[in-house]
Amino acid sequence: MSFKETLIVWFKAARAPFLVVSLLPSILGGLIAWQHGMFDWTLFIVATIGIVMAHGAADFIDDYYDYINGNLGNKEQQFHDSPLIDGKVTTRQVLIAAGLSLAIAVGAGIYLLIEVGLPVLYLMAAGAFIVFFYTAPPVRLNYRGLGESALFFAFGPMIVFGMYYVLTAQFSWEPLLISVPVGIFTMNVGIVSNIFDHDDDVKSGKRCIPVRFGQPRTVQILLWGNILAYAAVPAGVLLDVLTWWSLLLLLTLPLAVAVVSLSRRFTDTRFYTPAMTKAIALSSIGSIVLSLAYLLDFFIKL
Repeated sequence: MSFKETLIVWFKAARAPFLVVSLLPSILGGLIAWQHGMFDWTLFIVATIGIVMAHGAADFIDDYYDYINGNLGNKEQQFHDSPLIDGKVTTRQVLIAAGLSLAIAVGAGIYLLIEVGLPVLYLMAAGAFIVFFYTAPPVRLNYRGLGESALFFAFGPMIVFGMYYVLTAQFSWEPLLISVPVGIFTMNVGIVSNIFDHDDDVKSGKRCIPVRFGQPRTVQILLWGNILAYAAVPAGVLLDVLTWWSLLLLLTLPLAVAVVSLSRRFTDTRFYTPAMTKAIALSSIGSIVLSLAYLLDFFIKL
């Protein structure tokens, strides 16, 4: 393969477009700290690199264990060609890529530990646990019905509050509360995927939420999760914890309705791609809108 072809293969193997799911919450956490008058570019950049590299490592590990366990589900519809399934990369190469990504993430974490202090170690430990054991034995969170909730914590509170803490060394309810919709919208992506992958997950022994509770009930869980996500923002505004601009998140309601509506049609795999497209869009656009809210709040106060 040429150098360009190699780059394309690894771009796909790393699920590079999906790394935005961890990048955007990092930016949101940084903007909240900036709005509070506490921001350090070096800490922000190092923390962001560490978070995105940890996410990349998790994706490599997830693909590796799904591949060796034969749990391929609807991979051909999951918005990324899989070079591992196509034979363009080997399992050994994927493990090496995961190790390199983890090494960069750990290096970033050690720097932050030295600069910020011991609480960073707790965040690192929790993040490392989810990264490695999301699919890997013996814990295999995603096989025990804990994968979806792990996505909520990893891409919601842990990133948004974690970034805020790294930059401020302070506790605040604001980044925690604003991380609720961010985490739920990212969790939606996993839930929607598992709803449509139900039959394959049953065969592979993956006891995710749709397998445990059934697809119809999981769609209801999806619905109520979205209701909680949108309720958190007005509640935060009324409690004077969140900026009024955060109500802009309500503009994304049509996307959330579409995610639930399309997921109800789980018996027809033709709706898999549209449902996932809407879920991923909601996750990304939700974080972008909330980031925009903090930018508006900051500049309008000037």
